[in-house]
Amino acid sequence: MAQRKIIIVGENNLCRSFMGETILRGQIRKKEVSDIEVISRGLVVLFSEPVSPIAATLLREHGYAIEEFRSSQLTEEDLDSADLVLTMTGEQAERIREDFNTQTACMSIGTFIDMEDEIPLITEDKESYEKCFTVLEQLMEAVADRVIGELLPTE
Repeated sequence: MAQRKIIIVGENNLCRSFMGETILRGQIRKKEVSDIEVISRGLVVLFSEPVSPIAATLLREHGYAIEEFRSSQLTEEDLDSADLVLTMTGEQAERIREDFNTQTACMSIGTFIDMEDEIPLITEDKESYEKCFTVLEQLMEAVADRVIGELLPTE
């Protein structure tokens, strides 16, 4: 089977989209699937910088492997090589459809898994990171199940 590519997109790729990427990658590995690549990007990345140390620490505390990571701007090339683009909000998905000439499926995470859950914004306090992590972990498990169910042949 050919490698599939999913892009998780957030505003600046420093926190929520990075956490979503890490969690989804972990969920896919946990299900012993190796044919799906997960990356994340931002809509507004003026220069590449390290992700939030609080987010990275939180993910490690919950057992997720953190790879070397710096924020990256979403590009037309990213979209051309992707099978699916999932955004934190519906507005972000709409911006991608308006700003890029892409045929790649692009929608919010909630739309993809038929849930109305909002992915909480993160403020400076650790509780907001925890809340966002908890929501993202539940959503990404549902995303992994749907993606794997649609990409892997049933026997």
